[in-house]
Formats: sequence, C-alpha cells, structure tokens
Amino acid sequence: MILDNIDNRRRAPRNRASKAIALIVDSDAEQIANHAFAVDLSMLGARVRTTIRLEPGQRVTVIPREGRSYAVESRVIWVQDAPANEAEAGLAFLEPQASASPLLASEQ
Repeated sequence: MILDNIDNRRRAPRNRASKAIALIVDSDAEQIANHAFAVDLSMLGARVRTTIRLEPGQRVTVIPREGRSYAVESRVIWVQDAPANEAEAGLAFLEPQASASPLLASEQ
C-alpha cells in the first residue's frame, strides 16, 4: 500500500513495511548487527524503528533478516523518539534500490 504523499514532498512513493532488518552503524568499531524494524520503504530510503542510538549524518548498513544476503549502504537523515524506549529514524539509501532488490521485493 502506497502512503499518501503529504503535499507531494516525497521524491519516491513509500510502501508500508513489516520487515525485520539488521542495522550496522559504520562508526561502531565492533560492527554489531543491531535489531531494527522497517516501518516503510521506498526506492530511495526507509523509516525504521530501533532501540539503538542513531544520529543524523551517521552512515549505517541495512541488511534484511530474511532472504538472500544483501546490504544497503545508507545515511541517517532524521531521528525522532518513539514510545517504549525506541526511536524512529529516516534513512536515505546511498544508491537507489530497484523494486526487485531483496530489501524491497516482498514489500511491493
């Protein structure tokens, strides 16, 4: 389902998602795969929910928890606190994703 473009500000249609993902924060020397959840996805980015601390400007790698191994290099654009000690963050993919990419394929 495509979300409404509020004032047509989005550069790509977003699709609601319910997908477990792993986030690897590039500044983390141990490169730990942190649990996260994709709330919506587009060819250009994602909104994720996570308990890890993210900061705008950080580079992260998004890895789907299901299917083929696939990594998407991304940058944190915004962060907003959410209930239950979680945060939501907007990620911009460094390279646009094709609708057939393992990250998007089952969501469209």
